[in-house]
Amino acid sequence: MTKSKKTLSILAFAQVFSHCLAAAVATAGSTPCGRLKRPNIPGANVISIHSQHLPNASVLASPPLLNSNFTGLDICNVDLVLSHHGAKDEVKVKIWLPSTGWNGRFLGTGGSGYAAGFFELSLAPVVALGYAAASTDAGLSGDPYSPAAWALDSKGNVNKDLLLNFASRSVHDMAVAGKAIATEYYGKRPHHSYWSGCSTGGRQGLVAAQMYPEDFDGVVAGAPAIDWARYVVAEQWPQVVMREEGTYISQCVLEAFTNASIAACDSLDGLTDGIISDVRACKFDPHALVGSSVNCPGKEEVVTEEAASVVAKILAGPKGLEISHPYALNPGAALDSLSNTTIVDGTRVGLPFFVNDAWIKYFIKRNPLFDTSTIGYSAFQAIFNQSQQEYGKIIGSYDPDLSGFKTAGGKAIVWHGLADQLIFPADTVDYHQKVEKVIGNSSTLAGFYRTFLASGVDHCGAGPTPGAVPVDPLEEVVAWVEQGKSPDVLEARKVKPDGTIVARDICAFPLTSRYRSGDVTLASSYVCSSQTQ
Repeated sequence: MTKSKKTLSILAFAQVFSHCLAAAVATAGSTPCGRLKRPNIPGANVISIHSQHLPNASVLASPPLLNSNFTGLDICNVDLVLSHHGAKDEVKVKIWLPSTGWNGRFLGTGGSGYAAGFFELSLAPVVALGYAAASTDAGLSGDPYSPAAWALDSKGNVNKDLLLNFASRSVHDMAVAGKAIATEYYGKRPHHSYWSGCSTGGRQGLVAAQMYPEDFDGVVAGAPAIDWARYVVAEQWPQVVMREEGTYISQCVLEAFTNASIAACDSLDGLTDGIISDVRACKFDPHALVGSSVNCPGKEEVVTEEAASVVAKILAGPKGLEISHPYALNPGAALDSLSNTTIVDGTRVGLPFFVNDAWIKYFIKRNPLFDTSTIGYSAFQAIFNQSQQEYGKIIGSYDPDLSGFKTAGGKAIVWHGLADQLIFPADTVDYHQKVEKVIGNSSTLAGFYRTFLASGVDHCGAGPTPGAVPVDPLEEVVAWVEQGKSPDVLEARKVKPDGTIVARDICAFPLTSRYRSGDVTLASSYVCSSQTQ
């Protein structure tokens, strides 16, 4: 070997050795996937842990929870089973850790309806972005549509332990377990931890900020199902009105009322585009439709005075001494979810939404056979009060004292579609204002907590919404936490049926978006304004 070749060999060896040494230092203290130990979770006993390297994991699309396939994921899959002291529960926690390309962050993921989480369906999208992430079933059945499998014990009493898991406890357990496992696997703690969820997942995120302020540095809470014990009962209100007034309206006519409300208030933001941007300025009167004809499947229907009165009562929301603000849908929100009807034996009857129907049956009446269609005005008020009295402290998720979260340096982005047809945006606004009152002033609040109301967007932006949906609020909260870039607006986008992309900026509450001038598909053509017409 020549001297020059020998020198090159020595240099090559030195480079390889250097790289190996760097890798060894980087992974010092880390644990192979198959050897991870049970984490310590205060108040719980970890029954089992199973961890396995999956070098080519795939998760198939399952709309609406997961709209795309994810393939080729190289992960360490960790399955924990735990039980809480004194409770006969069995809680599953799944943690996915990227084998390569970890971004140094941990992310907690949430659920929907009566499910606390969806495991692979929630984890795949964020693990693909480099997050170590976790999901939990809270010891429940995993069925988002019904709590039938877990709500009542063998004696017919509400299972308070599982309700507590669903309400708050399992969110904290998952955070503790997920961060401990990530630390052991990578040999270092995640430098930041985040939460991202919508609906039930949004409620879980705010619960973490309220009760466990050091669990997450940043929280994204979409359409948060806070004030659960009251708002869920309030979802029954449209069915109560139709029952008491003896008028059940077809989906076709309900849609006509929704479209009419949009037409009446569409232009208030300076642009006619099928979207109500400032619901506060909208003064829609359902009686304006009386006598008009609606082209429904198979026949023409004429809007009656009775139907208009029912819609007016529904939009006004329930009233009562214990009802502090409107639990009502905004103009522009679809009415045919909470006010849904169907035909039974040739007669139109009410069809309650599954969340409120199940809550009243299992948690209020403790009777799965109870018929919620029998609830009238007086019974509704009693059920509303009972729900708050019995469950407000357990699952209300409405504590406005976020001072601990603020002190811990946490940042929260809350967003809610103004055309949400299931969860009332007024609740999110009311909570924002209560937090502001506790914190002291709006500028201090804006330093760590901001609310964004998305015009024309339905529940979690999951349907054929006419409004622009937030593009990536998780990225926004990461930039806020790690770079100090506070979000004055959320970037939002809508793809129209013809493929046209409409970009909008969602303004931080209390500002609303108004058209200024220029191309209506560009965000730069709009301005955030405090003006209400």
